[in-house]
Amino acid sequence: MSHPFVWVELYRSLYSYSHYCIKDQPSEYVIKFFITTTTIIFFMVSSFMWQDYTGEDVTVENFFAVILGNKTALTGGSGKVVDSGPNDHIFIFYSDHGGPGVLGMPTSRYIYADELIDVLKKKHASGNYKSLVFYLEACESGSIFEGLLPEGLNIYATTASNAEESSWGTYCPGEIPGPPPEYSTCLGDLYSIAWMEDSDIHNLRTETLHQQYELVKTRTASYNSYGSHVMQYGDIGLSKNNLFTYLGTNPANDNYTFVDENSLRPASKAVNQRDADLLHFWDKYRKAPEGTPRKAEAQKQFFEAMSHRMHVDHSIKLIGKLLFGIEKGPEILNTVRPAGQPLVDDWGCLKSLVRTFESHCGALSQYGMKHMRSLANICNTGIGKEKMAEASAQACENIPSGPWSSLDKGFSA
Repeated sequence: MSHPFVWVELYRSLYSYSHYCIKDQPSEYVIKFFITTTTIIFFMVSSFMWQDYTGEDVTVENFFAVILGNKTALTGGSGKVVDSGPNDHIFIFYSDHGGPGVLGMPTSRYIYADELIDVLKKKHASGNYKSLVFYLEACESGSIFEGLLPEGLNIYATTASNAEESSWGTYCPGEIPGPPPEYSTCLGDLYSIAWMEDSDIHNLRTETLHQQYELVKTRTASYNSYGSHVMQYGDIGLSKNNLFTYLGTNPANDNYTFVDENSLRPASKAVNQRDADLLHFWDKYRKAPEGTPRKAEAQKQFFEAMSHRMHVDHSIKLIGKLLFGIEKGPEILNTVRPAGQPLVDDWGCLKSLVRTFESHCGALSQYGMKHMRSLANICNTGIGKEKMAEASAQACENIPSGPWSSLDKGFSA
């Protein structure tokens, strides 16, 4: 019996500098836990020891093909897929930027929640796994499974945040501990470093998924002004399984006796994931010598990012007012559905409105993902493509020239 292990550390669109995990590089982590390389599949923007899908090969289509074991649907990459059988256990770790109902991809359109759930249902229907565990790090990551992932698929999922909050970067510049001086970026995120560092010190032959979930939830939880609510979805009964089933173990920890309390400290500080790029540019600016091109470039990048944020925020708010009126617009855009309901009734409508908005106003980009709920709420009121196009054309006279608004890499849907 094998344990297929899919590690997806995508992160990175145009200026994505948030929390690439240098502290726990995937190759080092996997070696530590003695998982055989034949059952590991890496999706990475940058190349590491094992190169399966990197750069332009990191696409939605390839990711889905890998999960489904469909080699004929692949374009580029190593050709490795999850070629699992009915007795296999699968572990997927996915880490990228996100927003309500969407997960980021560095080279192509976003993954939408309905598409991912359909792929997982197809995988289950194929009968080619015994259980599947999905760890998901992204802002609003709970919205990927909320009201969408049914019980009975033998899938257990945990997420870094609930359906309506950001996740948080850590080991950032200015923190203790922080990155080495030569780095101007966060080295991890609260959720991911919590489960990895917990796995580092415990005997995974005896620690269960549920025990890790509780420890990660406590360590990632809100402290003062930061933190998020780790959530669980799907077949919760699978959480009684030992982590060894999915991650292997480090033999050095085999004699460890599990203690049901968190010996790992909470982070001293954390950075909202959507502000990690600003922190990166500011830290570059702060470190660059006065009067140098490096300092001027860092300042330029910071102001471009801020200008894009203001443009997207203003455009979405104005579209809401044009469609629903000055008073009703903000109320509709900010509506959050009750727990247990999916983000949107018609996912096709949401994708259509995303393309319509971007056609007139430019790319949403990683920051603009936060407005997916507003676009979903517009769909939920019955507004279609034509009315959205009229409002978008009024709100945005042209697409800004900055790199964040560029559609060179295509639409987000």
